[in-house]
Amino acid sequence: MIKVVPFIYEDLDDLYANTYVLIDNQNNCVVVDPAKDYLGLVNYIEKQQLSLKAILLTHGHVDHIRGVDVLVEHFLAPVYIGFFEVDKLSDPYLNCSALLAKPFKSKAKPITVAENDVISLLNEPIIVIDTPYHTSGSVCFYLKESQILLTGDFLLEHTVGRADLPSAQPKKLKSSMAKIMALPSATRIYPGHGKSSTLLEEQKLNPFVK
Repeated sequence: MIKVVPFIYEDLDDLYANTYVLIDNQNNCVVVDPAKDYLGLVNYIEKQQLSLKAILLTHGHVDHIRGVDVLVEHFLAPVYIGFFEVDKLSDPYLNCSALLAKPFKSKAKPITVAENDVISLLNEPIIVIDTPYHTSGSVCFYLKESQILLTGDFLLEHTVGRADLPSAQPKKLKSSMAKIMALPSATRIYPGHGKSSTLLEEQKLNPFVK
C-alpha cells in the first residue's frame, strides 16, 4: 500500500495549496504538485531517507509548480505533466503568476503524459486520467490498489475548481467528471486545495457531480 503524506502551504494571497508525498514500502516516493520553493520538503525527503523518483503535476498553475525547480535541483528528479500544460511552466500569464504580480518561470523540461499512461516508479502503478476543465491539460493520478486519486484543482471537497482562468474548458466538466465517477466509490481523493474526501461522499454532497 502507498502512504500519502500531505503538506499544506499558505500561498500567495492567503491561498492554501496542498502538496502530497506518496511513499511505498521501499522508501521510494513521488511528490505531487510542489507548491512552495523552499527547503522544507527537501529536508523531509532527506530526513526520512526517501528516494525521490519523480515530480507529478496535475496542472501548471503557479500554486502547484513553484517548488518544482528546487526539487529538480536537489534530486535531479524527472517532472511529469499533461501535454497541454507544458507551456504553463515557463509562461507567467498561462500559469497565472503574472496575475499575482510575481511572475514565475520554471526551468523544468518535463515528460508529458496522457490518458491511460502508466507511471511505474513506485511499487504500485500510477494511472493518468485526462480531466480537462480547470485547465486544458489537467490530469488526475490514480492508484487503483491503494484507492488513491490525486485530483489537483479538478475535483475538490464538495465542489470543483474554478473555470475562469486562462485555458479553462468549462464545457469539459461533465465528460471529465464521468470518468472520475466511474472509479470505485471508496476511492479517496486528495485535492489541490482543501480537505480529502471520497468519491462516495462527493456523489452524495457535491452539486457538480449530479
